[in-house]
Amino acid sequence: MRSRSWKAAETRFARDVGTERKPCDGSRAGADFEDALCAYQLKVRRAIPRWLWAWLAGIQDNARPRGRMGVLVLKHPRMEDAEAVVVLSWKDWVDMHGTPEGR
Repeated sequence: MRSRSWKAAETRFARDVGTERKPCDGSRAGADFEDALCAYQLKVRRAIPRWLWAWLAGIQDNARPRGRMGVLVLKHPRMEDAEAVVVLSWKDWVDMHGTPEGR
């Protein structure tokens, strides 16, 4: 990934949810972009475990034919259930929350 391509990725993802990328001027407070519902931080990495993609694809393949969204929930043993994380595809997220008109 080129050194500045992460900025382009942040801009694209922000626009998918009808907002703009926050500038790197100290006002971000950890968020790359925000909408009315969420504060987002985008990480583009080469090293994301293959098992994560495989498990997500598996639940998506199971859910889609039945008109459902595939969601992967991850948690460590002994971790509070409320601390688990949810993984779904960006397309499913945008489809669920809608893309603002004109975008």
